[in-house]
Amino acid sequence: MPMKREDEIMADYLLKGGKMLSASCPSCGCPLFEYKGETLCVVCREVQGREEQEPPAPAGGAAIPVQEETAGTEYRSLAATLEGTLIALALRIREEPDPERVMVLMNSLKRGIEALRLLC
Repeated sequence: MPMKREDEIMADYLLKGGKMLSASCPSCGCPLFEYKGETLCVVCREVQGREEQEPPAPAGGAAIPVQEETAGTEYRSLAATLEGTLIALALRIREEPDPERVMVLMNSLKRGIEALRLLC
């Protein structure tokens, strides 16, 4: 299976509930993510070959009750983060010269908008 591109990896984690942070990875320069209480570089994790590509599978059920307690705050925070990411994606699309990458970014933008609609 071909390696996912950085933006695809990050988009997947955003759709799974990850929060993109303003800090960047010292190794690859990509934004760090907060996912299930852990701060990590999702791109480096993918490159290292860990099997965290589909994190929601077994552990997802355990995290739901904790999230329900602060659901309102979490959803607003997630929606705001997602909005910022969508804006950044749109700006990146404008500057991208490679049509294939534009399509990947557009698909990520579309999925992000769909996720935002589900939150709001």
